[in-house]
Amino acid sequence: MLFLQVWNAILSVCCNIFHWLLSLWPLGQRIPQGKASSPGVHVAIRLARHRDYNAVMRISEALLYGTDYLRAKFHSFIDAPDVTVFLAEVGHKVVAVKASKIVDSGTVSITKASRVAPEWREQGIDRKMTLYLDQWIRKNRPRVKYKRSVTYANGRRAETLRKRMRHVFSVPFIVNHCGPSLWWRQDPAQLAQLDTPGLPDVVPLQTADDDFCTALQKWLPSEACAGYHGKPIILIERDPYILCPANLNRLQARAHNALYTLKHKGEWSLSVVDTYPAQCGRMLSLDIYAKDFLTLQKHLLKHLHDASIRFRREHICTRVFVGLSEWKDQVQNFCGEVLQMDASHLPYSEMGVFECEL
Repeated sequence: MLFLQVWNAILSVCCNIFHWLLSLWPLGQRIPQGKASSPGVHVAIRLARHRDYNAVMRISEALLYGTDYLRAKFHSFIDAPDVTVFLAEVGHKVVAVKASKIVDSGTVSITKASRVAPEWREQGIDRKMTLYLDQWIRKNRPRVKYKRSVTYANGRRAETLRKRMRHVFSVPFIVNHCGPSLWWRQDPAQLAQLDTPGLPDVVPLQTADDDFCTALQKWLPSEACAGYHGKPIILIERDPYILCPANLNRLQARAHNALYTLKHKGEWSLSVVDTYPAQCGRMLSLDIYAKDFLTLQKHLLKHLHDASIRFRREHICTRVFVGLSEWKDQVQNFCGEVLQMDASHLPYSEMGVFECEL
């Protein structure tokens, strides 16, 4: 009798140890493909906190070819009153993150970030988070009527979005990089010899008004007015905003944003610059909306000069969004042949803007 009691106790301990070891095994490896929402697999969604940083970084490592901004901006997203960040967990392990920002006077929700751990992709978690976030916004932000999302126009995510949202327009971009030993990095003043005579200086935008926005609209893609509002949408730092004085002035007031302009022969232009540390080095993100290539080049040289002075010893990676697609090849040729920057041969060359009713 005593022997049986001891034997049962040993079996019980062994079973407990077995289940404990099983719980340590990565859950994603023992869930069949496409079964993330099946019975027995609980996906918990909750608001993110500052202390979730390391878990989120493990998801975003090597994403977006080393240009991901989430590493630099996660904490500011948590603190921002107009940004909401949710995490998905399976077995207390963070497997996905999705952030949303409320813009355009509280009427639009835009997706700021959407990341899923590699071993948990194609298992329905992103879709589940999207539905959860939509429901949360309807309940907590009742003024929101539309939502927008931006992604690589020819990527797999774009294929998914086209089934649920309307593609409004796409904007081309060019990515290049260079080290601190390049000739103009050693002496940024040499960039002045590439300047175009007769063009005024690129200066900080003071105040945007209706006339400025009307003039700038001409340098946006023609489809930019095809959204539900019927108003032009401008892409700034991959975020789609209605082009209006209130939005531009609000962006200019943000600490990490800098809006610059140049007026020549009655025509306005705009560039927006943002810098942040990334895996690729110092990321320099530029949005440039201009009438012609020489004006666009003037903006580009201004920001390359300033970045070279501020980050003299850092590797710089530039991502330039151009409002008009006809300038894309010229920008690439100028960066490669004249500035001698190395091209980042990404499989994507356009960002697509998608929109739907919430």
